[in-house]
Amino acid sequence: MAVFFTTMMALFKPLITKGAAIAWENRKHLNLFLKTKLGKYKGKDIRFSISGLYKIQIPNTNRYLLVLNRRIENQLQPVGGAYKRFGDDSLFNKWGYRPDTAKNGLDVDEKSSSDLRFMINGKNVIDVMNWFEKGEERETDARREFKEELLDTGILDAALFQHFNQKHIRRYSKNLSWSEYFSCYEILVYDVFELIPNDEQKSELTKLSRLETDLSKGYAIVSCDEIEQQRLIVGNKQIARIGQHTKLLINKTF
Repeated sequence: MAVFFTTMMALFKPLITKGAAIAWENRKHLNLFLKTKLGKYKGKDIRFSISGLYKIQIPNTNRYLLVLNRRIENQLQPVGGAYKRFGDDSLFNKWGYRPDTAKNGLDVDEKSSSDLRFMINGKNVIDVMNWFEKGEERETDARREFKEELLDTGILDAALFQHFNQKHIRRYSKNLSWSEYFSCYEILVYDVFELIPNDEQKSELTKLSRLETDLSKGYAIVSCDEIEQQRLIVGNKQIARIGQHTKLLINKTF
C-alpha cells in the first residue's frame, strides 16, 4: 500500500505543482481565474472596456469638471476614455478578439479604432488582464484624451495646460457584470488620474467654474452631491445625466 501511495504521489506531484504555480501566478485575479478558466464563463463572450479617467477638481471646492460623452447623448462624465493599443493583432487574434459592434458595445469609428473595447472568449480573460497590467503596447495614461476633450475644444487654455502634472490614484475593476445596455457580460477597468495643477492652472480652473452652465460648450462643473445622484439639475430641471463611473472620482464604486 505504501508503495502504491508513493507511486501515485510521484505521478500526481507534477500536476499538483503546476496547479499551485498557476494559482500563484494568477493570485491577484484568483476568483476571476476560477470563473473563466473552470466556471460557467469559460465559453461565453466577454466584453472588455479599459479606460483612463481624470479627476479634475476645482481648487478649494468639492466640484469637478466633466465633459459630454460624444456617443451617449446628454451624458456628462470624467475627461478620459478607452486606452488605445499599439503593435500588431497577432496576440489579440489568438484570444479570439472582436472589436466592439453596434449590437454588443459601441461601434468602431475613426476616433475609436484600436480602443481597448472588445470581445473575447471567456477562457482568455486572465491572459488579457495579465497583458494589460504589464503596460506594454498600449497607452498608460489618458493624456491624449485630455488634449482632445479639453484643449482641442478650447474648454481649457491649450498653452497653459500643454504641460501638467498628474498622479495615479486608483484602479477599479468591475468583473463579469451583466450589462443591460450592451446585452453581454463585461469587465470594466478604470485607471483614475488626478490632475495636479500649478498656480496658473488653478486660477484658470477657478475662472471656468464661475461661468454659467452651458452644455452647448461641451462641459459642466458639477458637485459631489450631483455625482452621487447621477444628474445635473439647473433651475429645478434635470439638464443632463451623469455617468455612473463618475463616482470613481469621489472614492465611490458603482
